Amino acid sequence: MTGRSDRAYQWMLKAYPRRFREQFSSGMQYAFAAQLLEARRGGIWAVALFWLRSLAHALWFGLGERLSRVRTTRHQGRLGKPANHRRPSRLGGIGREVRHAARRLLRSPGLTVTAVLSLTLGIGANTAIFSVVHGVLIEPLPYPDSNRLVGVWHDDVDNGKWGHARIAYLFYRNNNRAFQDMGIFYSSSASLTGGDTPEEVPATVVSASMFDVLEVRPELGRGFLEDDERPGAESTVVLGHRLWVRRYAGDEDIIGQTIRVDGSAHTVIGVMPQGFLFPSEDTQIWLPMEIDRANPDRSYWNSIAIARLAPGVDVATAQADMQALAGRLYEAYPDPEAAKAGFAELHISAIVHPFKDDIVGDVSGALFILLGSVGCVLLIACANVANLFLAHAEGRQHEVAVRTALGADRGAIALYFTSESTILALAGGALGLALAQATTPAILALAPEQIPRMEGVGLDGPVLLFTLAVSILSSLLFGLMPMFKRVPSPATAMQSGGYRMAGGPGHRQARNALAVVQLTLALMLMAGSGLMVRSFQKIRSIEPGFDAAGVLTMELHLSGAGDTDHAETVAFYQRVLELTRALPGVDAAGATSGLPLNDDGAMLGHSFEDFPLGPDEFVPNYSTQFLVPGYLEALRIPLVSGRTFDRRDLDGTTRAVMVSAPLAERLWPDQNPIGKRLTPNRFDVTGVWYDIVGVVGAVRQAGLEEPATEIIYYPLMPLHFATEADPIFFTSLSLAVRTSVPPSSLIGPVSAAVRSIETDVPLTSIRTMEEIVTRASARTAFSMALLVIAAGVALALGVVGLYGVISYMVSRRTREIGIRMALGADRGRVSRMVLRQGLGVAVVGIALGLAGAVAVTRLLGSMLYEVSATDPVTLAVVSVLLLAVAMIASYVPARRAARVDVVEAVGEM
Repeated sequence: MTGRSDRAYQWMLKAYPRRFREQFSSGMQYAFAAQLLEARRGGIWAVALFWLRSLAHALWFGLGERLSRVRTTRHQGRLGKPANHRRPSRLGGIGREVRHAARRLLRSPGLTVTAVLSLTLGIGANTAIFSVVHGVLIEPLPYPDSNRLVGVWHDDVDNGKWGHARIAYLFYRNNNRAFQDMGIFYSSSASLTGGDTPEEVPATVVSASMFDVLEVRPELGRGFLEDDERPGAESTVVLGHRLWVRRYAGDEDIIGQTIRVDGSAHTVIGVMPQGFLFPSEDTQIWLPMEIDRANPDRSYWNSIAIARLAPGVDVATAQADMQALAGRLYEAYPDPEAAKAGFAELHISAIVHPFKDDIVGDVSGALFILLGSVGCVLLIACANVANLFLAHAEGRQHEVAVRTALGADRGAIALYFTSESTILALAGGALGLALAQATTPAILALAPEQIPRMEGVGLDGPVLLFTLAVSILSSLLFGLMPMFKRVPSPATAMQSGGYRMAGGPGHRQARNALAVVQLTLALMLMAGSGLMVRSFQKIRSIEPGFDAAGVLTMELHLSGAGDTDHAETVAFYQRVLELTRALPGVDAAGATSGLPLNDDGAMLGHSFEDFPLGPDEFVPNYSTQFLVPGYLEALRIPLVSGRTFDRRDLDGTTRAVMVSAPLAERLWPDQNPIGKRLTPNRFDVTGVWYDIVGVVGAVRQAGLEEPATEIIYYPLMPLHFATEADPIFFTSLSLAVRTSVPPSSLIGPVSAAVRSIETDVPLTSIRTMEEIVTRASARTAFSMALLVIAAGVALALGVVGLYGVISYMVSRRTREIGIRMALGADRGRVSRMVLRQGLGVAVVGIALGLAGAVAVTRLLGSMLYEVSATDPVTLAVVSVLLLAVAMIASYVPARRAARVDVVEAVGEM
């Protein structure tokens, strides 16, 4: 028997009384170990079942046997008999009480089924959403001491968040006093060729220090060294475990072999361990970042920095240290004075926060709102079951009175009720766990790509503990409700006259209050879901600036091309488009460096001849796209004025450029922008002006919820942005093909056209523009769907609770109704009386719900689009809907009350 099993056995054995322990042999100990080992082989569910069974056995035969002596001892004391000299426990016979409670629940199937189903919905919804919250927000990052990892960013005068250039990284790494180490990275993609099938895989370009910062070592080989960063060094690559197994069959001799990445030979130096998913689960290879320490790049501030805090240093201390260094960043430049003036204009500062915040992003608020919503569903379920328990308790006053007469105190009565509530809650928790297990895959499938770390979502140990805690808390919430009323004396409870047994005004008020709580919470959830529905409708009605219907897109990754052979690259894309346009069903085709709603494109600084910049002024950035003619026609983006690009522009014989309408309207509101001139960076740096030849319609490039983007369009050609930097030239573009046939039917022909020209060109991200538009609103759709489901369940539970209250009232007041009718009340008056009570409860719940909705829905502000958190239309619609449903729920008992037989009702008195 292992040491762990032995300790578990000894701990479990303590739950049994001494005489039971003395009867156990060593064989029982080894049987326990064998059963525990067998359960571990069956997985987490088998282990959980084993422990539940073991604990139940201990309670049943151990604590129950011990505590049953307490009642006997106390009873003997009351009868004057000598008591046992041992001091009894305060609790009664738990095991026997649990068995009796189970029998009582089986004799009340209506109560049992309704309560268990209500709790199943509430606990299951909470467990499913908590599993997402735990996997995304609570579970630590999969790196050693991940709480010491921080992200480092820059902030400027416009609150713009931007990354690091190589020069800033080296300055911070060499001069900081808060970090143990620091590294930078940026996401990219890489073409793998040389095998049977070329493919494009997500890649991450990292500094040599990155794996040391994360404290993760390769499974095979080594990580990057500073020598791998040197310009002109041998090209190296580190493979992800998944790619190594899938493409290279897990060959352990892969280290030292050469593979072709982006058309050039790279030596494999390492394979990362399984489960290493940095910076995301998609990354499959890592490439070394080229860093010239003698003359580090200072043009591209697109790298993300991660640092590991030194021992004893907290985030606030690191923030102060980096803030001081950011104020001295100009010292790293060859001309410190000029750089100092530029940084002073930007008011550059540093931001240091936990790296987990960078991974999670802004989804935490939405997930916690969803968790709070399903928490309201659980409260409604508990209120529903509490109402049932109150009604159930009123019908059992005789039994409670008998127990009191036989010597039961309030503790024993509490055990009497909580034993039933615990059984119901645990049954609801078990079924809720099964419901969560069944619905979690659907939630993951519905979740948009923008929510990170979804690969870690599952029903693991913490989630199981959460379910157990929620179940126990639920049992206390509704199980102790009957104890808040006064325990009747035996004489009072045993007297005849059923009218007194119906429960006094206080009892009715308690049940009505619970129904009000249910309807209040239901209205708040309905208001939140209604706001999300309206927001989603607003987003889907947005005009993105293009026609998405019937457009097929795919990304082409041309390896090994550069600015020296850009003519061959342009010729390749022109030939691909010619073959594509010749296919049956193709109406237009073009290519771009960044599709709308999918990629912001390059953000490059530009200056304009009409608006000269001072020597110290910062060059503003604009979204910059590179096109092959035919793209605007494929997406039906309108040309507002001027002309589009043609072959002359691709040949470089002209310096033509187009701008988007929002940019033209802002810079030249009362002028014709055609003929105006602009240049990348500054004219004194490039020495070249580009002529604006056309104005393109407004396009929402960044997202549906973002304003139309100010875009500058270039024909596909090298763009010299700075004398000390390589020209910008895109070799990987996205095709856009407009079809008069189903877009999916052209995937094969377009792919064949590409492969007929170049066989080693990976084609990725094959999808329609309609899919891209849908993806752009996926986060809102996800939140909306879950809130609508939560609101629907809450409405159903709330209405069931109201129906139960009114029905119970009718059943307990049958004699009163019979008397009223015998004294002359007609059926309509009786029906209105009952209906008035139900609508009164509903109106109070709606009024409180509206007040709560006005306060709580403000939390949805960041998730809404062009909809106020207190939108009167939404609040009015959900109020009317809830009132109508409440009226229906009250009408059925009211109609039943009007049909009471007077003779039978009065005859029972």
